[in-house]
Amino acid sequence: MPTPPTTHDDYLANLPQDQREALQSLRQAIKAIAPLAEECISYQICAFRQKGMLVGYGATEKHCALFLMSNSTVAAHADDLQGYDTSTGTVRFQPGQPLPEALVKKLVEARIAEKAAGASYGNAKKPKAGAAADTKSVKKSPAAKQKGVKSAASKSVTQKSAGKKPAAKKAASPSKSKLTPASKTKRAKSPKST
Repeated sequence: MPTPPTTHDDYLANLPQDQREALQSLRQAIKAIAPLAEECISYQICAFRQKGMLVGYGATEKHCALFLMSNSTVAAHADDLQGYDTSTGTVRFQPGQPLPEALVKKLVEARIAEKAAGASYGNAKKPKAGAAADTKSVKKSPAAKQKGVKSAASKSVTQKSAGKKPAAKKAASPSKSKLTPASKTKRAKSPKST
């Protein structure tokens, strides 16, 4: 098994000439558009980091690809991407028909703007608290996925969609607000009065 690439040059050196030339051209275009972006290898593809993952590129036996790492960028530029094979955050193309530099510029600049606005991988900027949302657009954070826990926003939306109101926070009574250090660590439950 060949060793995984550690640099963009290593990655490109292992490709057939037509793919190498198409991706080298794409690499140069990305570097010109995002000069502050740092080259890296992520998930065994060539990627650029700028305030997190910006874009990436790679090749398979059948095609080359520009990984925009954003569903919303692909959706927002659907008209520009007609004729290309697209999927979640990815634009595929043939080495003999590389992406036009003007299109690459438009897409990478959109990703830079999206990152500057605070968008995370694959998603547009999250709506402000109280904004309408549906359960389909709420996703678990990577840490929550590992623990099987939904985020607070996800729970709130799920409760709303089930016709339930989110639990209201109870105001602390004056007698309970003055806890001693020992009672802060463990509060004994008082028996319920009937």
